Amino acid sequence: MVAPRSSQAEGKAFIDLSGEDQDKLVGRIVRRMLVRNVSRVPVRREELSKALGNDIPRKRKLLQEVIESTKRVFKAELGLEFVEIHRRVAHRGGGGGATQSAATNAAMGSSTTAYILISALPKDLRPEPVTEDDKAMFGFLTLLAALILLEPGCRLSEANLFMSLAKLGLGTAAGATAATPVMHQQLGDVRVLVTKTLPSQGYLEREKEGDSAVLLLGPRLRAELSLEDLLTFVEMAFGSDLDATTRSELTQRYSLDVAGVTE
Repeated sequence: MVAPRSSQAEGKAFIDLSGEDQDKLVGRIVRRMLVRNVSRVPVRREELSKALGNDIPRKRKLLQEVIESTKRVFKAELGLEFVEIHRRVAHRGGGGGATQSAATNAAMGSSTTAYILISALPKDLRPEPVTEDDKAMFGFLTLLAALILLEPGCRLSEANLFMSLAKLGLGTAAGATAATPVMHQQLGDVRVLVTKTLPSQGYLEREKEGDSAVLLLGPRLRAELSLEDLLTFVEMAFGSDLDATTRSELTQRYSLDVAGVTE
């Protein structure tokens, strides 16, 4: 008598499972990632574990092997990289409830593991943004990343960002409050985009500092936009090549920022 599929999987390594069982597990992860990729929200490791289903005993021990197999499927069949990222977790200090710094968080190992999908195609073969909305979003993300990179420690205060955006025509600085909408034809409410949508998607990290907040490069932004892309954009904005000292300084800032990406 053939044992139920769940019993066959119990106690076995992924490689010892039947091809049918392997395909079933990989398929569940592929479907979950594709569905969540529509909203661009990173998928936490715990969610992938649940996606394997309750019919798979000891699934936590199988999960990493399933993920590695799923990476190969995405790259070979769909032209996508299945990328592991690490997102900061803010800690509350006992003295006054203040959020600790990103550097302190990193030292304490305070990050959550999540996964995203990005194009595996070489840069010169990737399609350019087609719609006006896509073009606006790509340009806005590049601008945000460059502004953060130019700040010491890659930490840009939210207030300073909105003042800079106001100078570029995105909203009005005079009399603006935290609740004032900053509207753009393609991007919508830029304030909501910066403070809620982009952090939830992993493009930005947002840390509270008292009554204000600072923005850092998020792991998805790092995965989709390279340091060289940012340096090229900065050079275009300034209208001249960066000297060796400035390039080295910006590279060091980028490297010291602790948001993690692992392919």
